[in-house]
Amino acid sequence: MVRNLLSRQLIRIALAVICLAASAALMPAQAMAAELSDYLWQRRPLLLFAPNDSDPRLVETIRRIEASRCDFTDRDMVLGRIVAEGTSTLDGDVVDTGQAQRLQSQFGIGTNSFSVVLIGKDGGEKLRVNSVPDLQTIYALIDGMPMRGREMSADPGRC
Repeated sequence: MVRNLLSRQLIRIALAVICLAASAALMPAQAMAAELSDYLWQRRPLLLFAPNDSDPRLVETIRRIEASRCDFTDRDMVLGRIVAEGTSTLDGDVVDTGQAQRLQSQFGIGTNSFSVVLIGKDGGEKLRVNSVPDLQTIYALIDGMPMRGREMSADPGRC
């Protein structure tokens, strides 16, 4: 009888562990953003720093990017929204508060400042503006880069 009771308890514990493991595996995990170094030689991050999600300069810049999405993606660009208050993202994935603060510090951006920083595929800062950017100027700057010239020769693009 004691043996039967122990067997049932072990079975219950095993089933509970299996259920917990299965639910953890099936739950959608919140994606976390990559580090900037993950984009080296692959993508060109365009980082938008703003005090908050609703900053009109941030909203207008994102609107302009969406209006020229094909040109943006054709140049292997990835968008980073780094905000002091609200949800920061990099390539659509959430950036935790610590990573957002490190990026602000790395680029010398104050919590109440608006800045747009273009990072090249080599990881170097290529452009910084403190107002809503003219995307055609950014695209022209990228198109003038030697690496972009090779990219356009290999694949003229679809835009």
